[in-house]
Amino acid sequence: MKITVVGAGNAGYSHSAMFSERGHEVTLLKTTHLMYEESFEWVKEHKQLNYIKNGVKGKVRLHGATRNIEEAISNVEVIFILTRSVAHKHLSEVITPYLKDGQLVVVAPGYCGSLYFSSKCKEKNILFAEGESLPFDARIKDKGLVDICNENVRNPLGFFPSNKTEEGMQIVKKILPSYTKRNNILESALHNPNLIVHTIGAIMSVGRIQYSNGEFWMYREAFTPTIWKLINKLDQEKCDILGYFGLPRQSLAESFQFRTYEDLREYPMVVFKHYAMHGSPKGPSDAKTRYITEDVPMGLCFMSSIGGKIGVETPICDSLIKIASAMHDVDYYIEGRTLEEFGLAELDRKDILELLRNGFS
Repeated sequence: MKITVVGAGNAGYSHSAMFSERGHEVTLLKTTHLMYEESFEWVKEHKQLNYIKNGVKGKVRLHGATRNIEEAISNVEVIFILTRSVAHKHLSEVITPYLKDGQLVVVAPGYCGSLYFSSKCKEKNILFAEGESLPFDARIKDKGLVDICNENVRNPLGFFPSNKTEEGMQIVKKILPSYTKRNNILESALHNPNLIVHTIGAIMSVGRIQYSNGEFWMYREAFTPTIWKLINKLDQEKCDILGYFGLPRQSLAESFQFRTYEDLREYPMVVFKHYAMHGSPKGPSDAKTRYITEDVPMGLCFMSSIGGKIGVETPICDSLIKIASAMHDVDYYIEGRTLEEFGLAELDRKDILELLRNGFS
């Protein structure tokens, strides 16, 4: 398939490499000048990505690497938005003018960010999808070189509108057979593990992060039995929102197991602890990590907004937002993603479910 990957960071490199390795025609689009400039220029010149996976080195040819949005977007079948979620609103403004009927746009991780894009494409026949996580976890090591650390066993996607889920699944299965389906994009948004793991792990460990000088392993160190009590409380708030909308009340540990572990009969906490000790990356190394600056406003604020709208109390979620705001001297509620931001604040439960199923009228 003809695919464009938007975002030339860890996610963009790894997924461009793995899609190309599977025979797809991939273009890598970089829309900023913030990071990995020298590396991207190398990739652009050579139209090549090198990768390490399971200790084995490989390389693939790209169809192209560019900063030209129209060139990258206009003539492909699938567009993967693999930037940080804080960029979704801006990207929707610069990318949607070039989207065309019949394309599929995958936003991952999403936090319902596809609504920014879909709300600007009401007159076009475009299908959107959202991932709660990414198929590949990776780190850029050198110019044009990315290390693939982990690959998910299953990769759930929610589609917008959800009445076109089967149509979307037929497309994404051609790209990665490991794709599976959620009921809608709201379910995908709330099953983003970073909503819970990143926020609690980083906020409750901020002293250790600053003291360790880069030698902090969050998944190994942060999640003690006491912290798991806090995780379970926040997870319960998430499940209460899922239940209100008639969606399965799947816990953090269960959804983590579903994505990462072949044997679903295993106890979910065993799976999480195995990942923590054997597959998790080092970090974060800074008190202003994206685990807070992204996942609090884009994730927790969105969850709090939904809870406030439907009358589901979210005291742990709200407390974490306030603590993070105080730590960073910002008001994450003001920066945060909300139902108001999407223009959905006046909709009731029936209206929201109708929108998720059938799209914008």
